[in-house]
Amino acid sequence: MLAAMSASMQAENGPDSLKQVKLNEVVVSAIRAGKNTPVAFNSFNEQEIKKENAAKNIPYLLQTLPSVVAFSEDGSGIGNTSLRIRGVDASRINVTLNGMPLNNPESQEVYWVDFPDVSNALQSMQVQRGVGTSSNGTASMGGSISLNTAGARPKAYGEINGSLGSYNTYLYTISGGTGILKNGLSLDGRYSQVRGDGYIRNGKVDHQGIYAALSYYADKDLFRFSYLHGTEHTGITWEGISPEQMALDRRYNPAGEYTDDNGNTQYYKNETDNYYSDILQATYSRFLSQKLTLNSSLSYNHGYGYYENYKTSRNFESYYGLADQTVDGVTYTESDAVHRKIMKNDFYVANASLSYKEGKLSLTGGGMASLYDGANYGHIVWVKYNQNIPNGYEWYRNDNKKYDYNLFGKASYQVSSQFSVFGDVQYRYVDYRLSGLDDDLVLIPSKNYYSFFNPKLGLSYQLDQNNRLGEVYASASVANREPLRADLKEGIKGGNTKQIKPERLFDYELGYRINKSNYAFNANFYYMDYKDQMVQTGKLNDVGYKLMENVGKSYRAGIELAGSYTPVKFVRLDANVTFSQNKIKDYTAYFDILDADWNTVGQNSEFHKKTNICFSPDVISSGIITLIPAEGVNISMIGKYVGKQYLDNTSDNVTSLPGYFFSNLVVGFTRKVKGLGEMELQVYVNNAFDKKYVANGWAGAYYYEGSSEKQYADAIGYYPQAERNFMTRLSLKF
Repeated sequence: MLAAMSASMQAENGPDSLKQVKLNEVVVSAIRAGKNTPVAFNSFNEQEIKKENAAKNIPYLLQTLPSVVAFSEDGSGIGNTSLRIRGVDASRINVTLNGMPLNNPESQEVYWVDFPDVSNALQSMQVQRGVGTSSNGTASMGGSISLNTAGARPKAYGEINGSLGSYNTYLYTISGGTGILKNGLSLDGRYSQVRGDGYIRNGKVDHQGIYAALSYYADKDLFRFSYLHGTEHTGITWEGISPEQMALDRRYNPAGEYTDDNGNTQYYKNETDNYYSDILQATYSRFLSQKLTLNSSLSYNHGYGYYENYKTSRNFESYYGLADQTVDGVTYTESDAVHRKIMKNDFYVANASLSYKEGKLSLTGGGMASLYDGANYGHIVWVKYNQNIPNGYEWYRNDNKKYDYNLFGKASYQVSSQFSVFGDVQYRYVDYRLSGLDDDLVLIPSKNYYSFFNPKLGLSYQLDQNNRLGEVYASASVANREPLRADLKEGIKGGNTKQIKPERLFDYELGYRINKSNYAFNANFYYMDYKDQMVQTGKLNDVGYKLMENVGKSYRAGIELAGSYTPVKFVRLDANVTFSQNKIKDYTAYFDILDADWNTVGQNSEFHKKTNICFSPDVISSGIITLIPAEGVNISMIGKYVGKQYLDNTSDNVTSLPGYFFSNLVVGFTRKVKGLGEMELQVYVNNAFDKKYVANGWAGAYYYEGSSEKQYADAIGYYPQAERNFMTRLSLKF
C-alpha cells in the first residue's frame, strides 16, 4: 500500500547520478506529468514501490490512492487481481511500460497476473486520474498507469528478498547488477517465484518472473535492451459464488466441479489459467543538443496461454458441430468434456518522440505504430463418451489483426513566473479485423475502422511568487476509445442490432495543490461527461470476460481530497477521500425470459430516468498513520473504505455490494549489517480486524416465462476477500 499522499506534488527519485536521472527520464517524459502539469497524479520511486511489495500484484500496491478500488478473484491478492479508477474498469485504463503500450489490444486490459512480481523490476511508477497525458496505446477513459523498469546503478549491487505468509504463500526474488562499468555498459537482472494456495479453493498460483536489462551510457546517449518474462499458472477463480454458498463457506469455488459415476462430487485437478509472456524492448535516448532530445523505442510482446475447464453435459451438435457418439451400442447426444481454450498473439510496437526546451517553452512531438496479430482457438482434450473424436480436436478458430497508429504533440509555456499553459493533441487511427469461427460456432468476420482526435488544454497558476500559498490548475480534455473484441463479437452475433459504438469522454478538471516540508494538500474537482460510455452489464461470459454495453448519456462527477501532515518527525498522517456521483440518464435494461429448460424465449425491459453506474461507489477513502519510534523502525496502520456498489446498472439493492472497511498493519525494521549490507524485516497483518467483506461480483437477473417477478437464483456471484492473514518479508541488500 503506497503512501496515500506520496504525491501528486512529489518529485520522483531516480538513480544517483544526475546524468542518469536525465537520461532515464527521457524514456517516459513524453507520457508522464511533471510537477506543474494540470492533471491529478501520484508518482513513486523504486524505494517506495519495493517497500510495500510482499507478493501482492500492482493493483494492491495502489489501493490507498485516491479513487482507486482494488480486488482479487482468489481473495489473497496474488492471483487474478484488478482495479478501478473513479469507477472505470481496467479495460479503459491506459498502461504503458517504458512508454510502450502494455494493454492487450483485444481486451484492452492488463492482466497483472501475467507479469509476476513486476513491481520488483520497476524504477518508478506514475498513476494519473482522468484523461491525463497518455499519448500511446489505448485511450485513458478514467486513468493511466506508467511503469518504468529499473536501469543501471552507479555501483555493483545485489539483493535477496523472501516473503512467507498465510495460505502457503511465498515469494523470493534474487536481483543484482554490475553497476556502470568504465566502458559505460551495465547488466541488471532479476528472478522471482511466487507460489500460494490462495484464499478460496482452487486459488493456487505458481508464477515465475525474469527481468534482464543491458544498458550503455555515454555522455549524450542511452541504449537499453530489456527483457521481461512471465510464466503464470493460476487456478480458475472467475466464477464467484452465490450469496447462499458464501453463507455456508466463504472459501468455496465451483470451478471444475462435477459428479462421478458413483454420485460423488469431484473437482477437476487441472482447472487452470496458464499464460507465458515475453516482452523485448530496445530503447535509444540521446541529447541532440542542450535544447533537443530524442527518444525512440521498439517493442515485441509475445503471448501464449490457455484455459482448461471441465464441462458437464455438452451437446455434441450444438456445442461442437459433431455427430452424436455411439459407445458400446449406446448413442449419446451429450457428454462431459474437458476444454482447452487457447490464445496466441504477437504485438509489435515502434515509437519515437522529440523534445525541445528553450527558456519558457517546452515542446514534445512524436508518434507510434503497432500491429497486433492474434489467434483464438479451442481443443477438446477429453470426452467421456467418445466414438471417433480425435485427441485434441479443434472445434473453432478465429484470427484478429489490429493496426494502431497515432501522432501527438504537446507544448507547455511559462507565461510568467506564476502562470503556465499546457496543450496536447493526439490523432489516432485504428484498423481492426476479425475472421473465423467463434467458440459457439458462429462466424465473426468483421472489418472495423476508427479515427479519433483527442485534444487537451490546461493551465496552472501559482498563487504567489514563492509558491507559499500553493497552485491552482484546470484542464479540459477529450478522449475516444474503440470497442473490445468481445464487444464486437456480441454485436455480430446479435445481427448488428446492438452493435457497440466507440465511446467519447469530455473530462473537466479543477484543482488546488500545495506541498510543504511538513504538510501537503490536494483538492481536485472533476466532471467526466460521456457519450456512448461503455459500462459493464454486470454479466460475465463463460471465461470471465466482462460484458459491456453503450449507454447514451452518462457522467462521473466528484471531488478528490488528499493530504499529509507530519506534526513531529516520528509521526506522519496521510488521508484521502473521494465523493462522487456516477449516473446514467434515460437507461433501459433488458432481462432474458427463460422457459422451463432455461432457453431464452424473449426479453423484458426496465426503464430508468436516472440510475447509478455499476461498480462506482459514491465514497472511497483511505488513511495511514505512520510511526517511527526509533531509527530504522516504522509502524503503519492503513485503513480503506469503499462505499456501496451496484453489480448492474439498475440501482437494484438485491444486486449490490454493501460498503466495506478493512485495515492493514505493517511493522518494519531496517538495520545495517556489518560485512553484509542492509537488512530489512517487515511483518504485514492484512485485514487486521478480520472483516468479512466482498470487493467484487457479478449479476445477471432474469424472468421465467409467464412470470412478472424478477429472478435472482444463480444470477449473483460474489468474490469474498481474505480474512485476517499474515505475511513476513525479509530482504538483504549488499
